[in-house]
Amino acid sequence: METEPSTVDSRPHDGDRTYQFEPETPLSETVIAAVAAETGFDELEIADEFGPLYDAVDPTALDSLFRSTPRTERSVGSITFAYATYRITVDQTGQVLLEDRD
Repeated sequence: METEPSTVDSRPHDGDRTYQFEPETPLSETVIAAVAAETGFDELEIADEFGPLYDAVDPTALDSLFRSTPRTERSVGSITFAYATYRITVDQTGQVLLEDRD
């Protein structure tokens, strides 16, 4: 199976790391790509290093929560959870904010 690297646009946000990905990218994949970009690990190594994402949040539920369909718009809001060494906040725009856990 081949994977293409995610396109990431990073912008500093008051000392935190904020990443914005393509709107069509599922947020679960966005989270993995952001953690990979921040830690320097390959996206395929993240689960080996920090455990699977589903130990922190249900990836299917995360994707469904902020997915727009022809009948509905994306949900409004955000969700925050701990994964790897970060407190991660994702929102309906596809923005992923990584903050160091204390």
